[in-house]
Parts: sequence; structure tokens; C-alpha cells
Amino acid sequence: MQNMQNMQNMQNDPVYVKAMSLLALSDMSERRLREKLLSKGFSESEIGRVLDALREKGYISDDRLIENLVSYYSRRKYFGRYRIKLELLSKFDRESVDRALDGACACVDFKELASEFAIKEKSKGTDREKLIRKLQRLGHDSLSIRYALDTVGRSEEK
Repeated sequence: MQNMQNMQNMQNDPVYVKAMSLLALSDMSERRLREKLLSKGFSESEIGRVLDALREKGYISDDRLIENLVSYYSRRKYFGRYRIKLELLSKFDRESVDRALDGACACVDFKELASEFAIKEKSKGTDREKLIRKLQRLGHDSLSIRYALDTVGRSEEK
């Protein structure tokens, strides 16, 4: 009964309503949601209360969002671990990134990802030096780059 009343009270709360409308537009980090609510003139205490409720209901989860972004950055943009971390730090606090990144990156094979990108670029005629620079800009480590170059070399021999 108490929970039902709390839920009805929340649905009438302007901070909660605004937070839900922002989340309906796109999934966002807790930090970004807090910033948007602050820019609308809501107090820090009101925002904190609403964020706690949203977190408890599972409507916001920085860890889940980080996992989704790692998947997107690696599979769609061919980003390496270093570039992914850099992108995440622009959206989340360091503690959240460090906590979630290891688990989220465990399922990504960055050497294969770099190889896939290298093969795609080689088919476009990209030379070796330019390919190395592109892989570095994408945030791949030297081991992944070396592996990708070896893979490209083997595919050219065939």
C-alpha cells in the first residue's frame, strides 16, 4: 500500500515527470540526466531523490549504458579499448567507467576487431603506414595493431 502511494506521488512530481520525459527520448547517464534537470531549475535534493527512485526501479543504470556503448563503439565504429575509455570518460565519471569497463570489454576481442578493420581498409587500397595511424587513432594497442597487420599480410599472400 505504501509503495503504491509513493509511486502515485512520484508520478505527480514535476522532477520525476521531467526525468521520465527525458529518458523517453534517449537512454542517458545519471550525470547527464542530473545536468539536464539542474538546467531546468530543479534543486539538487529533489533531483537526488528522483534519481534514487529511478535507479531503484532500474530505469537508469550507468553500468548497463556503458555495456551498450562498449558494444556500439567496438562493433560499429571499430574503436579499441583506449578510445572507448576516452569516449566513456566524456559521458561518465571515472569510477563508473573503471568499474564497468573491464566486464563490458571482456566479451570484445580487440585483436580480431582491429584485424577486421584492417582487412576492410586494405581492400580500399590503404597503405600500411596509413593503416597503422588509423588503428592508433581508433584506440587500438600495439599488440592488436601488430596482429591486424599480420592478418592482412597473411590474407594478401593467399
